[in-house]
Amino acid sequence: MLFSLEPGICGVTSEPARPTNTQRARRVPGHATRTRAQRITRQDRIPKAPCPSRGPWPLRHVRGAQLGLPITHKRKSRMKQLLLRPSSAARWIACPASARLSLKVPKEESGEAAQIGTAIHALSETCWQLDQDPMDFVGKTIEGIVMTRENAEFALAHIRMVAGLEAELGTVKVEQYGIAYEDSLVKVGGTADVVAYNLEKSVLVIADLKTGRQWVDADSDQMRIYALGMMHKLVKVFDKVGLTIVQPQTGENRHHEMTGDELMQWKADVLIPAVTAAKDGRSEPTPSKEACQYCPAKMICPAQTKALAAVPVTADIATLTPDQVSDLLDKAELVEDFITALRKQATKTLEAGGVLRGWQMAPKRPTRQWTKDSDAVQVLLSAGVPETQLYETSMITPAAADKILGKDRKQVLDAVTKKVSSGLTLSKSRGLGESTALLQL
Repeated sequence: MLFSLEPGICGVTSEPARPTNTQRARRVPGHATRTRAQRITRQDRIPKAPCPSRGPWPLRHVRGAQLGLPITHKRKSRMKQLLLRPSSAARWIACPASARLSLKVPKEESGEAAQIGTAIHALSETCWQLDQDPMDFVGKTIEGIVMTRENAEFALAHIRMVAGLEAELGTVKVEQYGIAYEDSLVKVGGTADVVAYNLEKSVLVIADLKTGRQWVDADSDQMRIYALGMMHKLVKVFDKVGLTIVQPQTGENRHHEMTGDELMQWKADVLIPAVTAAKDGRSEPTPSKEACQYCPAKMICPAQTKALAAVPVTADIATLTPDQVSDLLDKAELVEDFITALRKQATKTLEAGGVLRGWQMAPKRPTRQWTKDSDAVQVLLSAGVPETQLYETSMITPAAADKILGKDRKQVLDAVTKKVSSGLTLSKSRGLGESTALLQL
């Protein structure tokens, strides 16, 4: 818009319209028949080489070439690369569909036990690298966790195992990342705590520290994937592959041995089919106790909701046949985990200030407690209760004695302890021999 400068006129007039493409074409011979690239620059300055993947050079490549910029081809991947972690391999191998289903669930923060485990790992790695004693760190803060004597003992047990591997094999490395399998859609890789090997002896050992109480098998999918990653990294199929679990809470170290060829066969028969199904994105969930126990996607898993709908809530239990009871027990295992996860999610929602129609956080059943022990003692003595009846004493448990004695001395309890079952409980049958062994306990 322009102000008019004509005498006697003080106003606004419209700017003359710009010529259209058709008008330009009439004034410039051959204009309408030329390409846009030809109109902006001379033909001899346009690169002649074609782009093998996308045909003729796009305009941005023409301008980039004129400015001396590198020519790149941007391709958008249809699907983001899926990362399959060894720590959850038991789940996604048993149920490949859980891998992509779990991506839809927000990641929860690590619990206290996991944070303690991370701190113990950091302590053991630091002490190994700097040749320090973990016991010197008792009471100090590592990764936000104050180290206890038990924490330091776990780190010390791990360091002793690493030292033994170094003396036996020569080469030891800690916190080593390896990739067992990778393509454009999926990557299977993770970090092993300890990797020890001897190329001349053709021996590879993978060791992992576990700080929890739940028993972990040395021959696990997680450990096998670590070993595959290291063989790929070292470009060697070892004659002997050892898998070691250091878990002080469950006793002595556990070790499993296999050949490199056996490991490669497991990769072909078990790992690759599971990875292929996981990256496909169209596989159906295959629920089981092992796959569903720690699956973060239980709340949105269609197989879980189907199992819940399949369990009758009004059936007359007494009229069920043994086969029906067995079938419903199989479904009940999945439903129990689903309900536990459901209650956990509901509690988390309400504690965060959310609203669930018809539900609220209510106080637990109250139990009576002394307001002040000294006042209670005076009242009871005044009421004629003998002082010998005011206090109870009992023998500490073997587990408590283990903690007091420590790992080096707790063996003295073997002669004065025994394992006694408190009774029978309903459990999944895995074979006649195993069932008989359980009854003999």
